[in-house]
Amino acid sequence: MTSFLNAQQHWLVFQNEGLLLLDQNNAMLQHDAVRPMVSSFARYFSLGVYDNTEYYCAELDPKQVIPHSWQAVPLRHALALMQGEQFGLAVKSSSILNWDKHHQYCGSCGAKTLHPKQEFERVCPECQLSFFPRISPSVIVRIRKDDQILMARSPHFPAGVFGLIAGFVDSGESLEQTVHREVKEEVGINVKNVTYFNSQPWPFPDSLMVAFTADYDSGEIVIDNNEISEAAWYRYDQLPGLPSMQYSIAFTLIHDFITKCAQ
Repeated sequence: MTSFLNAQQHWLVFQNEGLLLLDQNNAMLQHDAVRPMVSSFARYFSLGVYDNTEYYCAELDPKQVIPHSWQAVPLRHALALMQGEQFGLAVKSSSILNWDKHHQYCGSCGAKTLHPKQEFERVCPECQLSFFPRISPSVIVRIRKDDQILMARSPHFPAGVFGLIAGFVDSGESLEQTVHREVKEEVGINVKNVTYFNSQPWPFPDSLMVAFTADYDSGEIVIDNNEISEAAWYRYDQLPGLPSMQYSIAFTLIHDFITKCAQ
């Protein structure tokens, strides 16, 4: 199994929901570090070649003891250490490994699924159903009212931390329709001028976050007391506690607003 290893490989290896990194500099594992562990991989996949470097992802047996020079970093924390392609590769790795782990058997007939030649596909040999990694589209929106934006707290947020309105896309909806529905359901107001901002893969659990900006149109804030426990308008220079994950698209949306208002 080690015959495919070479010096140009980087590995994203997960164990017990943590990403294994070198303890000294939080670097990804390379081929020489991974070689002794390959026989303990529960699953592994090629992610392709980026900047002349091959990337692989793998799930290590949860009982396997790791070297003292490695550390298991929770994925949320590990993502904060990564930028650009590495961020996307870490998200992709988590998604693929979880998909493969949870699709070992056909959801229709219960037969053991198999890997065909296509890398990211599992096929039922009995009923021929194919299973691919799941992607759940969701929206997040920054709502502006003059020099204020609407910020809201979910009950599961850390104390004092506010974020933006977000939610999953329902069947039959466009992304813009989802924005209008989520805003109305969660805080009771209407918005206009819904405009695409950016997007970001997000592995909690398997989302593609599509970010929008919008302007306040009408209505008074009425929270749903389910997904939202508190919401209010805040000036750009008087914002409450912000998401600590500076790599998140929510953080980017908020700081883009601050920058524009401060100019």
